[in-house]
Amino acid sequence: MNTRIPYVQSAASQQVPPPYHFPGVTVNAFYLNVSMAKVQEYCDRYLNIGDEKTRGYVYRPVPFWPYATVLFLDYPTMISSAPASAHLGEVAYSDRGAISQTEVFVAIPVMRYGVGAAKLITDTAVEWALPFIVVGNPMSSVCGREMLGLGKLLADIEIGEGRYPDSFRGKISLPGWPDSETGTMQAQQEFMRVETKPFLPTPTGTQPPRRTLASLLESPEASKLLGGVATAANFIDTFSLGLIPTAMRTVGLKQYRDAANPHRAVYQALVTCRAQYLNVRDVRFYNEKDIDLTFNDLASFHQILEVFLDVGKEPTGKPFSVNTVAGCRFMADINFDTMRIIREFPIDRDGLPPTTGSSDLVARWYRPLRGFFGPRRGVGLP
Repeated sequence: MNTRIPYVQSAASQQVPPPYHFPGVTVNAFYLNVSMAKVQEYCDRYLNIGDEKTRGYVYRPVPFWPYATVLFLDYPTMISSAPASAHLGEVAYSDRGAISQTEVFVAIPVMRYGVGAAKLITDTAVEWALPFIVVGNPMSSVCGREMLGLGKLLADIEIGEGRYPDSFRGKISLPGWPDSETGTMQAQQEFMRVETKPFLPTPTGTQPPRRTLASLLESPEASKLLGGVATAANFIDTFSLGLIPTAMRTVGLKQYRDAANPHRAVYQALVTCRAQYLNVRDVRFYNEKDIDLTFNDLASFHQILEVFLDVGKEPTGKPFSVNTVAGCRFMADINFDTMRIIREFPIDRDGLPPTTGSSDLVARWYRPLRGFFGPRRGVGLP
């Protein structure tokens, strides 16, 4: 019996549920080495919550993909196709118009392993953790946090062409403290900056050493094999074992604080949502040596950088430059849909019976074999 309380919808609410459709998105993606130890620390803190045997899974870094991806996305049109709630008499979200936004996030693939011999086969899956994500639209910030469990922040995002034709320039600014001194006033601070030179082949005609994704796909041999670099979009899934995806499933910790005790949660769950990159086109690569990517290692930003970069124990107050291994630009139509709860954690309620946790861990490839078509109610745990 379903005893969940119906959600109370406000006309002023900006919480728009999926599915979403984003046509004509321009994506600039940059790939950099990531500390696997840092990724494991992130998994243990935000995903591997509670006892391993009870929760039934463990998250670890993907051993054959030690890279983080920094993506700058420009959404000219964002459309919701979520239906109206009949009992509320509201206007369907698809009839409320469209918005636009810019977005930047860091994506790191993580592997969810099922615990036990059988679950190791049926429950193991590759998902994408987003330890840092900012948007330029407040409505998207609210939706991402409340609906999808993504820790979206509102930021000033500047994107455009750099000093050269066919180059790229991007900058993010966030509220923060410049140092750890007490009494300092918070102000808008630059967090990250990236600037490239033109696409390959560069005007000088030089080619990079053939040791990265961009280098291989731009080599004459690869171009002939693929029938030209324009076909790289159809090849990219196979080449990268699916880790430069046309479909990626995010994973995030969605939680709400206890109003009486803000250091505790009254709800915690791991939530996933599928993002489909459709009609990928106009794939162009940058020379990895022509990409200048820096993060500002200020007091307010140091803890963010510690998640995926090998920064020192204390902030330096200076830009932290990283070496990229590849970079590219492409266009795509993006659908965001099929949100699902992987694990709802039991909550202790101070003397009252704890809430019952539930899990829905079966990997996507195995679900049809078990008859999992469409939504499924989680299996209660002791």
